[in-house]
Amino acid sequence: MSRQLNEEETVLCRLLSAALHAKPCRMQEVKNADWEKVLGLADGHRVLPLLYDVLSEASVLTPEQQKLLDHKSRRTVRQSYRLLFLSRGVIELLKENGVDAVLLKGSGTAGLYPVPELRKSGDIDLLLCGEAKTERAAEILCAHGFRRAEKQSAHHHLVLFSPDGIGVELHKMLAEPFDNGQINARLAELIPEYLRHLETKEVMGVKFQLPQAPWHAFYLLVHMLQHFLRAGFGLKLLCDWVVFWEKEYSREEQQTFLELVQKTGIRGFAEMVTGVCVRYLGLSAERVRFLVGDAAGKRSGHFGDGDAQELLLDILEAEEFGRSDAKRMVAMRGNSLPDYLREFHHQTLLTYPSAQKYKILLPAFWTAALLGFLYRNRKLRGVSGWAVLRKAGVRSRLAGRMQLFRSGKSDAKRPRGSRRK
Repeated sequence: MSRQLNEEETVLCRLLSAALHAKPCRMQEVKNADWEKVLGLADGHRVLPLLYDVLSEASVLTPEQQKLLDHKSRRTVRQSYRLLFLSRGVIELLKENGVDAVLLKGSGTAGLYPVPELRKSGDIDLLLCGEAKTERAAEILCAHGFRRAEKQSAHHHLVLFSPDGIGVELHKMLAEPFDNGQINARLAELIPEYLRHLETKEVMGVKFQLPQAPWHAFYLLVHMLQHFLRAGFGLKLLCDWVVFWEKEYSREEQQTFLELVQKTGIRGFAEMVTGVCVRYLGLSAERVRFLVGDAAGKRSGHFGDGDAQELLLDILEAEEFGRSDAKRMVAMRGNSLPDYLREFHHQTLLTYPSAQKYKILLPAFWTAALLGFLYRNRKLRGVSGWAVLRKAGVRSRLAGRMQLFRSGKSDAKRPRGSRRK
């Protein structure tokens, strides 16, 4: 392993563990922290407002630092209510016009937190059933003052902006296409079923139709995986995972979740993410025994402490969605030459969707993709293509141990190369 957690990272994890469980932090364990660095790290991960109660009660910040925390927290609370009521308004408007939409993450996930208003979010994500419904929803919203973003950089959703500039993402798929056609097909098949498994819940005084627990958890996991296989994700998504699983769920709900992750071949990722949350963010091992096994948070023969720390370091380095490092782009499902070639072909198809139709022209599309890759990295991002590939190689060794997209029995052997202390 390249390094251990530094002091600020360790302190932030302890503070978040306390905040996510609405408990005071043992400040004697963090009294020597460099609070300027801790606050900066928390802000980079968009989790600073979550620390408001813990840090304010502990009285460890300077007046200037407390003022910053107050400002960030108040702004987050205001934004949370704006998103809450806009979400309700958009969903009701679409329903009145014959289009059903379901809230993803956002206010629905915030409702799981001890103080929902302090979960930071910047836009609204809605799931619709297929391309036609998504286009129809966009037409309805544009007729009521919304506008389409000039640049649509994703394949799985359309981005619109409300009259006051809040982003609304209309999802026609659960995630950006992965490099496995079979898994993409399975995810597409799940959407109608996903939309049938809804329940009414109240969030900050507003009622929504939200996904039932197994489906809510499944989307949180797929969303994390999508970002992990791109440039990465930060601590906020881990916090969502902790507060979700700290609730009580029936054995039937747990089993449904396991069936979903095994059917799509992402159980290894689920286990490793959960292990991180148990070890570093205070998630009760008992709550997730069905997934990670014994009270120590480890399943016999599967991922161990070394894997958990390596994944956490990757998450800490990424900050929110990998914006901390220009060299971070993708993680592949392995570290061999076929893995590099498969990912390169996948990125070509994402960049040039028409390449699917004109396979005879694939060499030309590959050439264009390679030249674009070299140009964007050197001229626009200021890094070499070789540095990006090296970084991808390091992250891909971790991804390879998760055995992604290999569906199978829950008692499968430990992935080759998995490390335990």
